[in-house]
Amino acid sequence: MADTSIDIQDGIALIRFCRPEKLNAFSAGMIEELGGHYRECDADPAVRVVVITGSRNAFCAGADMADPEVFVAGDDMPLVSSCPLSFQAWDVRKPVIAACNGHAIGIGLGIALQCDLRVFALEGKYGALQNRRGVVADFGIEYLLPRLTGFERAFEILARGSRLDGAQALEWGLCSRAVSAADVLPAALEIAADMALNCSPLVMGMHKRLLWRGLDASRSELVDLETRALDFSMRAPDAHEGGAAWAGKRTPHWRDLRAEDWPDFL
Repeated sequence: MADTSIDIQDGIALIRFCRPEKLNAFSAGMIEELGGHYRECDADPAVRVVVITGSRNAFCAGADMADPEVFVAGDDMPLVSSCPLSFQAWDVRKPVIAACNGHAIGIGLGIALQCDLRVFALEGKYGALQNRRGVVADFGIEYLLPRLTGFERAFEILARGSRLDGAQALEWGLCSRAVSAADVLPAALEIAADMALNCSPLVMGMHKRLLWRGLDASRSELVDLETRALDFSMRAPDAHEGGAAWAGKRTPHWRDLRAEDWPDFL
């Protein structure tokens, strides 16, 4: 039985962790499957937005310490990658929303932070506790966290291994919304449905890539890239359709995002 599932409907791909008996603790199977799902979503024109969530009352409670294949290192083993997925959330050219319906600890928090937008459960616990287990945190969290929270709070979360509830996670900038656990997935799906229906798939993907590139670019570099992106988008079919839909007071009929339509400079 797979450790994850994926369901695609109305332009939304819903990825779910399926190990509720272990609070969706991350397994070797989940490493392989999640990367594959992300790659599938990136390539599938039917997918406009991705939502990832957990089963029952947890998002992902960290690594499955009982799984010998999860992040085990030894003198005779190759280098252990901190980003073991074959395809990361930031590589997907569609918005990826983490619907953290419960605890997101360690790897679970790392997976959520790789996403573009997060909805947390007020009842959940959130933290990178690897320091309390004697290992360095992973999934690029040292890059992502200070950009969300600032250095000092990122330092406390990582070096102290602090555990936050949903309200504090919202206050510290780890998520954009914190709601009751029962409302997390509906809230994420509502956001996803609005984006899938009303926003150009091409332009959403380009905005995502520009924002992620902007984390490392100088202002002039980003403006140059943005200029090329703006010019490209204005010549694409969705620009005409967006204007026509606005003038006609109707829902736009966007073009699906296909590889041949993607700008080579992004």
